Amino acid sequence: KNAVSGAIGRSDGCASGEAAQSGGPSAGIWATSVPCCRCRCRGCFVFMAAAVAATSASSPQAHATLSAVERLEVVERDAALRECLVEDDITKIDVPALQSAFANGRAKGASVYLMEKAEARLAEWNKLQEYLMEKYRGVPTWVVVNPEGYVNIRTEPSAASPCLGTREPGDIIRGYPETGDWIRLHEDHKKRGFMLTKKPDGTRLLHKYDAASAEEGGEQKAMTWVPRFFQMDRVAREGFTFLMPEFHNRDLMVENMNEIGHKILDLGKKLYEGGSMPCNRLWDKEESPEFAESLELWAKALEATGVADFDRLLQKAAALANEGYAQMGNLAPRMASLRWNCCMCWIAARSAAVLAVSIGNSFGSVSVQRHKEVCHAAKHQIFELLRLLTKEYPVLTIFDFDLVGHGVWHDGKREDLPKLATDDWYRRSMEFDVVKLCYQALQLPPESMNPSAATFIMVQPYLTPEWLLPPPEAPRRILERHHWFMEFFQPEIDDLHTKAWIDGRVLHMERAPEFQHDFSDPLVRERVERGDELGKGDQEDGKPGAIHGSVALMYAALMTTEKVEHIHVYSGLLEIDEFFETLLRYGPPLLTLELSGSLEAFTKDVLRIIKFAGPSLKILDISECNVNEDMVETLVEVLEACGNVKHVDLAHNLLDGQAAALLMASLCENRIDIPSIRFDGNPLGDIEEFRSEVAAVLAARGEQVVAGGELVLHLEDDMIRWYPKPKEGHLAYRIRDEGSLTPKPVAIKEVRTMANTIKKKLDKYEKQDPAAQTSGGQDWLWRQRQVNQKIFDSPLLDLYKMEIQHRVKMQEEAEAAKQASEEAAK
Repeated sequence: KNAVSGAIGRSDGCASGEAAQSGGPSAGIWATSVPCCRCRCRGCFVFMAAAVAATSASSPQAHATLSAVERLEVVERDAALRECLVEDDITKIDVPALQSAFANGRAKGASVYLMEKAEARLAEWNKLQEYLMEKYRGVPTWVVVNPEGYVNIRTEPSAASPCLGTREPGDIIRGYPETGDWIRLHEDHKKRGFMLTKKPDGTRLLHKYDAASAEEGGEQKAMTWVPRFFQMDRVAREGFTFLMPEFHNRDLMVENMNEIGHKILDLGKKLYEGGSMPCNRLWDKEESPEFAESLELWAKALEATGVADFDRLLQKAAALANEGYAQMGNLAPRMASLRWNCCMCWIAARSAAVLAVSIGNSFGSVSVQRHKEVCHAAKHQIFELLRLLTKEYPVLTIFDFDLVGHGVWHDGKREDLPKLATDDWYRRSMEFDVVKLCYQALQLPPESMNPSAATFIMVQPYLTPEWLLPPPEAPRRILERHHWFMEFFQPEIDDLHTKAWIDGRVLHMERAPEFQHDFSDPLVRERVERGDELGKGDQEDGKPGAIHGSVALMYAALMTTEKVEHIHVYSGLLEIDEFFETLLRYGPPLLTLELSGSLEAFTKDVLRIIKFAGPSLKILDISECNVNEDMVETLVEVLEACGNVKHVDLAHNLLDGQAAALLMASLCENRIDIPSIRFDGNPLGDIEEFRSEVAAVLAARGEQVVAGGELVLHLEDDMIRWYPKPKEGHLAYRIRDEGSLTPKPVAIKEVRTMANTIKKKLDKYEKQDPAAQTSGGQDWLWRQRQVNQKIFDSPLLDLYKMEIQHRVKMQEEAEAAKQASEEAAK
């Protein structure tokens, strides 16, 4: 170790080199190489090489410092560098791969020769980019947009001049405007000349970019760091869920990495301007210069092109977010600021870990140990913030009120309920926000820290242990305290062959029963004898047990914390104002929604609210809900908005044959594909007539798929493959969902005849047209023949040839058999 540390020691004052010279117990090469390379100086590689040489020349004990695994890792890093350096042409080098290999070699050690060569190639590439940026600066950029195909390159700005070549639609070119509608191509183009920008009739052939980005002006623009950061670091995206209480971890799987940074900014501004509490109609914005400046720094960080600039701005934004939360006064703005603070805290911690192993725009690999340390530290900091939150007297008082607890005592007196919390929506929104924030923190890694999460300490009577209530359990306790119905049941198996199978338990929910007065109480009997109204008891307006739409937030929080995917909502809850809509808006994504048996409570407004269930919904059960013809149009709109429904149960409703047929026709017309719909128990009338109408509608829907099916062979009448629901990515799917024009079926024989005709025309053009002898004509002729040859090489034509040969063979065999039978008869 002394020999190694002496070889690593530096004389230029580098702090890491001085640490190596000390000859301490951690002065070995692998303990020193990582911190030494963080100074990002070229000299570090020389000292690592000297260390390797010293190690190999020293005693066997020193040589043991390099384990077999470590030597293998060095070989792998060297191999990655060699693979990137094989290409001699600087314009064809895989620069991102080279940058990544270079960063890993710098962080963990690699061959000095390969590192120097890689550094030289990267410097050469950067000089090339600077040269191209300067050369193309100010040169207008154009794109070929001719709807009829290619655009010619002429020797002169005249349609009568010879053709030098062509450019296809979508090609990017650079050139200067000339007289009229012509442009002169930039000197770097292989074929210099002139191109026409539009025809005399006004048809655009070339479109000029409007300088909306640097590339349009001929400059090069580096990719920003944020998309790569969130793409490569999946754990960093967890910070996104803190920004709104209704967000879930599964939302991260569908986020576009190019947009997530800007979404964080937009949601941060929404927190600052409107808070995080759902249904909060008493929001009062509180100014915070720190919060506002933190948002500005995050906006600047989104434009950073390298890890160092991004991390520097992000760390400042995180520090200001923490300061902004500390100075907030009112409870609602404090919750909004806390959410932004948690988000910045988590992302900043992940960024710091990535910075240690990355350079420039190249993403390094964070070690497993470092990953655990960073997550543990960030989650510990967030838990500390939540512990302080759950000890605040206003927060405890709000939860104690709905739990009908024994009060929150402070300085010898009971804490009063905050004035704003007397509003049911404000109080339940605050509870929902706190519960979801604590639950979102529990989802962060590592899971082993969850036992130390924040809890409510609820006061109990004298000599009774205090009640430690985890916030995610509070919604269930509140609902149980006020007798709101919520029970899990296994799916029913009656008439299972007509229903969709539900995999998992179903949460059944119903409103609390009416309050029952205790008539054995003398005071109650006395009020009855006087003729006084008894009232609603604990369900009086303003009391925690009141029947109110805000209770939906407690159900929504319960469904999230207990991972509910299938629910059955009974009619009593549908009659409560705003309950159903709030439940679907702020609850977790649902797979099954059952409303069966709602009868008169199921109205058109209730049906319209179902669209808030979103694309996750697979099974919709609205049997026995008095669905009639007037609701058909609304039902189609709901199914189209949901998009992924696989089964709709409409049994035992009021749909006659005409209404049911109208529903099927509307679904087919709007291309809403649902595998199964249940109609039994409806007054459909003549079943045979209804089946015929449905068959006609489905046949019309099927024709839209046949024309764009995978394979259409006009060899026999029955040789057509029909997909009632086209597969994603196939031609029929693109025609249906992307609006492409339906292709016209063409006989394969006609395709072959057309290809032969084109071949003859091209041969005639080559022999008789002088333009075909020019370089541009030869180039065009070659490309046209390549396209035509693809038709002859098509597997479809091969299949057609095989079919023709088979038919000829069968015909010859039939004629031979016939001739043999005639000869035998003679």
